[in-house]
Amino acid sequence: MKHNLLAMILSCLMLSSCAAAESGGAMTLVALNVGKGDCLLLHSGSTLYMIDAGLPEQWGAVSSALNQMGITRLNGVIITHTDNDHAGGAWPLAMSGIEVDAWYAPAYYTDVKDSKHPVKLAAELRNQTVTWLKAGDTLPLENGTLTVLGPRSLNKETENCNSLVLLAEGGGTRMLLAGDMEFPEEEELLAAGTIPACQVLKVGNHGEDDATSEALIRQVKPQIALISTNTAAEPDTPSDRVMKLLERSGATVYQTQHAAVGVMVTAEDGQISVNKLSSGELPDRNQTVLLSDKSAKKDAISLTNHGKENVDISGWYILSERGSQMYVFRDMVLQPGQKVTITSQSSDDQGDLVWPDKKVWHKSKADAAYLYDAYGRLIDELQ
Repeated sequence: MKHNLLAMILSCLMLSSCAAAESGGAMTLVALNVGKGDCLLLHSGSTLYMIDAGLPEQWGAVSSALNQMGITRLNGVIITHTDNDHAGGAWPLAMSGIEVDAWYAPAYYTDVKDSKHPVKLAAELRNQTVTWLKAGDTLPLENGTLTVLGPRSLNKETENCNSLVLLAEGGGTRMLLAGDMEFPEEEELLAAGTIPACQVLKVGNHGEDDATSEALIRQVKPQIALISTNTAAEPDTPSDRVMKLLERSGATVYQTQHAAVGVMVTAEDGQISVNKLSSGELPDRNQTVLLSDKSAKKDAISLTNHGKENVDISGWYILSERGSQMYVFRDMVLQPGQKVTITSQSSDDQGDLVWPDKKVWHKSKADAAYLYDAYGRLIDELQ
């Protein structure tokens, strides 16, 4: 079944409408279509978590979904590991106007220095700190439980095996959220006996062939399997072996790339329903706010409202082509004729706004600027 209006699920996802949810109510998992990446929304009672945030260049898809769902606050952001297709979107999220109560990440990680950890940087942008998770930790989840199963130890060989593996229990069901867990972490958790049978499996590592063993599927016995990927971006996902294994097990497989916005799984009283989500009607695209005066020397760029009416650019963002650096506008309305200049931390002069980064615009190579609205639609570009 396909839902063509995200408004149809507002009653489940908007925090304001769920504050009075009764014990034993529904638990909802939405796997957003963010290309070859992960971004999940887990909701139960008045609790809403974002689990992973996708690539930074996929922020438009995330922002659009949050806007259409009316989500303005997250109880927590849980980043399963440091790979860019899971953690990259944490930065634009931190710059946005979405309230975030807490940031979570695994205590075990490789490939990044402590000072450059993407979740730490995102939290610091909000003057917040990170809660570092280990196996056995639990997170608050109204009308349910959310438990960290893994990793149980540091894997120095692959960051994927340092991925958080989460068990969400609610609505009379269990959901295993495997992050990018590969075979070594699977074996560790299976040997520890911590993985129970679960009705829903978020398949590990985008369905690649280095994850999702037959032993894991025998243990989990999923009815529903979710795969977050995009075959065009990553041709070996999902692998034929994983697809055949899931099909032989009797699981119904859903891929985010086959849903415009994402796949929603709802569990209530032990019953599961699945819907593919497509976008609702969006507001008209603004054509009066344009970019100008990009200067690599000054590390600055401007935008101006050339129209005759105020334009709310809250949630709009500028993306640099070469460095994929992003500036997200927060709580801002441009009056007719108003021009604002954004400089960086390495600019000699401070503009109206400061990009919380250094050396944004490349001085010797082409580096186009792209302006997007809060729904991820391209508004303007400047070479």
